[in-house]
Order: sequence, then C-alpha cells, then structure tokens
Amino acid sequence: MTSVNTTLSAERRYFSLAQVAQHLPQPQLPVDDATLNHYLDELYQLGRLRHTPNISPENVAFLRERLLQHRPQRILELGCANGYSSLRLWQITRVWHAKIVTMDVSRPAFEEARHHFDTLGADIELHFGNALELLPLIQSSSPEGFDLIFIDAQKAQTLALYLCAAPLAAQNALIMVDDVLKFKHKMLDFYAYLQQNDIHYEIHQLDDDDDGVMLIQT
Repeated sequence: MTSVNTTLSAERRYFSLAQVAQHLPQPQLPVDDATLNHYLDELYQLGRLRHTPNISPENVAFLRERLLQHRPQRILELGCANGYSSLRLWQITRVWHAKIVTMDVSRPAFEEARHHFDTLGADIELHFGNALELLPLIQSSSPEGFDLIFIDAQKAQTLALYLCAAPLAAQNALIMVDDVLKFKHKMLDFYAYLQQNDIHYEIHQLDDDDDGVMLIQT
C-alpha cells in the first residue's frame, strides 16, 4: 500500500456523495490491484478531510496478516461506515472469493458504501439498519456461520453486538473488536463480561496507531 496521510484535517469538511465521486477515479471493471489500491488510498485521504472513522493503514496491514493466516471463507463486519474497511477486506480476500457481509445504521454511510461497492465491482453483501435487529435475520440465512467477525460499530453497544454476533461464529472462528483501548471507557460492560465468563482475549496495539484490536478465538 502506498504512503498516505493519516492526519485528520484541522476542520471537518462535508462532501455530498456526488462530490465524493468527483474526487475519486472512475476505474474500468474488472478493477486490477493497482487501480483498486489507488482508489482506496484516495478514499482514505477523503476520510481524513471528512473525519470519517476509517481503519488506519496499520490496521489494514494487521488485517491483511490475519486474513492471509486464517483465510476465512465467510466474513461478517458490523459497522462499515463509507465502505472503506469492507473494501480492504474484499481486496485482501477476493483471491479466494471470500463471502463478505457488512452493514451500517447510517443511511448516508450505507448509500456511499453501496456506491463504492458498485463502482469497484465488489461482491459484498450490504445491509442497512441496526445490527442488533439485522443479525438474527443474517443468522437464519447463514447457518454455516462466519469464520471472521469484525466488530467496529457503536462502541457503547459492543457487548450487545458481541452477544448477538458470537452465535454466528463458525467453529474456530476469529472475532476481532476494533478501538478497544481509546474507547475502553465505553466498553466496560464488555470487558466485565469477558472476565466473568473467562473468555480469553488478546489485545494488539498497532504501531503508529492510537488504538488496538482485540482478538477472541472461538
């Protein structure tokens, strides 16, 4: 991945979806790796201007390492924002055609994510709505379970999201929870639940990142 500016702009800037599209390349499909990476780097740069909560380049590298190690066939993401993280998951796993299911509760975020998925020809299943309401429906449509679950939604709902998502995990699945250090004060009930139920976890603090990722092996 090319070097990108990871600094937030001093003031948050607002763009319509049409303005976002004007700032980004219009790739030919099927998109090749270099073009895809350029598009996503540009999308990340726009996110720095807009203060979009996209995962950091260090987090992308960490995800890549874990994905290549575990090669999950079915991935569930809770909270996709503008679709950047979903597209990084797709970029890494499309070589083995992993199924990716993602969602967001924000209508503008959902619409923008759908635009980027369509523009890049990304085969990602996208849902709009509250994950706590959507997950029971997804469970019935995916009885085989998910090999990787990535939780990066509203931090105060982390415990509720985990309790809804954990039954969807396949055997020996990996559950990843993002931003578990900076927002630990919003997740105290989640930490307490893990301790009370003797659920083992590891926290990886990422280099040049202001937070960490929690890993739970089912």
